[in-house]
Amino acid sequence: MRKLIILLGSVFVAGSLMAAPTLNGPTGLIVVPTAESLQYKEMNVALDYKLSNGTQQHFFKFNFGEFKGVELGIVGGSVPTEGVFVNAKYYLMSDNTRFPLSVAIGAENLGAKNSTGVYMIASKKFQGGVSGHFGFYAGFEEGSDLDPSVMGGAEWILDNRISLLADVIGKRRKYTLNTGLRFSIYPDLQFRASILDMGNNLQENFYTLGLSYNAFL
Repeated sequence: MRKLIILLGSVFVAGSLMAAPTLNGPTGLIVVPTAESLQYKEMNVALDYKLSNGTQQHFFKFNFGEFKGVELGIVGGSVPTEGVFVNAKYYLMSDNTRFPLSVAIGAENLGAKNSTGVYMIASKKFQGGVSGHFGFYAGFEEGSDLDPSVMGGAEWILDNRISLLADVIGKRRKYTLNTGLRFSIYPDLQFRASILDMGNNLQENFYTLGLSYNAFL
């Protein structure tokens, strides 16, 4: 009986927090997308504010499980500055084990001049509410060469309301470390906070605050 209670508890913790968009749009961690999927007719929407030295930017995103294995979305606001762009993710595989391994490919900011990118990511769940993610990202910027990099991250679900996140992604051969947390205010409403580029490799530290909401249509 004790083993059964532990098993049920670990499954509950591992699956209790909802999937949420990254700052760039696709479902994932902080800025790194994951291979975790939105279900058919499931949607998530989020609004985030980026703060640094008195400056403020806002950006919104919306994702929808168009049909099995496909997630489509948009991102807009003051970031990106060029307008509203489309994100797409396709799930190549996912096994049915207790701690599944999933693989997905996707594209971010389709149509943008300086922020379009494509990626491939693998995600794996582990015992204790931990998930790990690793993949490759290639960015396209107008007037410059292809910018490839590796990316990865992890999420640690502390209980059915709080999780801690960290991810790493590269740009122009420099890598940024980002950390954050998520707190479920209600089952479908989540508060998000993060610190971007903790090592100041690309820019000054940025702080983000936001809300995300999940529902089925």
